[in-house]
Amino acid sequence: MATTGPQTTIAVFETDISPATAAEILIKTDEKMVDATADSLVYYPYHVFGFDLHAEALLDEFDDRIYCGIDLCNDKEVFIDEVPNTMEQVVDEEAIVPPETGIRDPEQTARAYLMELARKELRVGSPPDLTVVENRRIHRPFHVVTCETTTEQRLTYIVDAVTGDFHRVYLD
Repeated sequence: MATTGPQTTIAVFETDISPATAAEILIKTDEKMVDATADSLVYYPYHVFGFDLHAEALLDEFDDRIYCGIDLCNDKEVFIDEVPNTMEQVVDEEAIVPPETGIRDPEQTARAYLMELARKELRVGSPPDLTVVENRRIHRPFHVVTCETTTEQRLTYIVDAVTGDFHRVYLD
């Protein structure tokens, strides 16, 4: 891919899905797909927080490090099961999906989400203590894949470069 504009260095989740694998995943999903090409990558922004959690329940005490990501385009929370593996990467600025400008305070969103999870899952009576130990923006890479069907229809998908999950992109 040729560079078309300014570049910047960002933290990205480590990827397991190559462009060829992304195309192969889509070909295997539908017998009417005859060809697929991974054209480029786009980088979707998350703000990721690591918290040290201390909570007390009736007969138990909990101490753990937990992670929460805030989708900076949709202001949605996601619990992250393990420490996110990341790497620094130089990318074209135009490949970065811009965050929504009206997003509330991501740390407050993460705290509220984790407080609610702790109350439900751990059944704690008092609010848990959450101490921020990590606070960073991480971009999740997605392959943009163009597919051709047996009827010569061209469809565009994004394939998560970390998990291989895919979504259809609807263009006007």
